[in-house]
Amino acid sequence: MAFEPRGVSTAIPLCLDDFDLMLPVVRGRRKTLALVVNNEGDIECRVPKRCPWRDIEHFVFSNLEWIRQTHHAVAAQARRVRPYFESGAVHYFLGQPYQLQIVPASRTRVKLFNETLELSSNNKEPHQFERSISQWYRVQAERIFAYRLDRLIAQHQIQAPLELKVRKMRAKWGSCSQSGLITLNLWLITQDIRAIDYVILHELCHLSYFNHTSDFYAHLSALMPDWKRRRALLV
Repeated sequence: MAFEPRGVSTAIPLCLDDFDLMLPVVRGRRKTLALVVNNEGDIECRVPKRCPWRDIEHFVFSNLEWIRQTHHAVAAQARRVRPYFESGAVHYFLGQPYQLQIVPASRTRVKLFNETLELSSNNKEPHQFERSISQWYRVQAERIFAYRLDRLIAQHQIQAPLELKVRKMRAKWGSCSQSGLITLNLWLITQDIRAIDYVILHELCHLSYFNHTSDFYAHLSALMPDWKRRRALLV
């Protein structure tokens, strides 16, 4: 068992199979305990200001499997090779690979055909190519994510979020706030549609269970029994 050190910063040392982790404990103005991946890609435990240390330890040690899986997922994403923006580069859309082909043109246009992602552009700078392709991905993501979200809500008759946002995220595929905002990583659009549905439903389940307890996973399993196989598709 860990003891709460004196001072502003506290942490719980964890030894999880093949790695050791110091899990930061962040106290703040909140009512519940939560494990989150912060903007730097680190896992931390956020708790109410006066939450007893024994309750924090119990919460953390009850969620060791989630911590283990999330740690490996974050590490895997950090190792992903950043796509480059030259003809011949491979880019993914809905889990399928497409070879980038850049074609000189008077106006900018992105389209898919056969196994090619074609960018027509009058620019010659790679950062402009990246901007054009990222914008195309965003348009597709906002459209497809909204459609899949609505379909899952209707299929399972579950609560809808207050709002859905799409943005680039460094270490997470999605998140759900206590206010009911669901945020999805723009690059989730590169994943298999079955994995996309898993991430969306995972965040929808947080509207009922704002944690990763056994009740949360029981709820998720009841709605999507094969969620573990879908999660394994995320790369």
